[in-house]
Amino acid sequence: MVEIHPLNDFPNYAPVLAYWSYNQWYSKRDIPFTALVQSYIERARNTIVPLAWVAINEKKLPVGMASLKNNDLWSRTDLNPWLASLYIVPEYRFQGIGNKIIKAVITKTKELGYKTLYLFEGQNDTINLIQYYTQRGFSVLEEAIDNDGNPTTIMYINL
Repeated sequence: MVEIHPLNDFPNYAPVLAYWSYNQWYSKRDIPFTALVQSYIERARNTIVPLAWVAINEKKLPVGMASLKNNDLWSRTDLNPWLASLYIVPEYRFQGIGNKIIKAVITKTKELGYKTLYLFEGQNDTINLIQYYTQRGFSVLEEAIDNDGNPTTIMYINL
């Protein structure tokens, strides 16, 4: 059984989440891995945004993650906060773990007093993200350009 926890509960996994994040989204950017590790260590200490969650399996190993961040899409810093970095280890995909993490992020976002949660579509994904997030209550807001200059879709959910 996989459980979702704030990264605060498992701070030693911050480098693992940073590694996943680096490999998925940052390896082609001029951002050093150590900066990502530091950002996840910060999220493990925070009680306000930025925050992170980790999915933990029955052996207490990390198998997924997501973050809640401000200013995730640089061209739309007027929209906050953002569901970011949703990642599930391949052998654990399609088991509902992403749903559980999204629900945890939404719950905390509401607790923090936000009325809307945003996200934007990643480029390295193998599933139809618009459909995936629409099925989870998100709606399309607009088309935009992501932080690497690629077309993306901004989505949101009212909380």
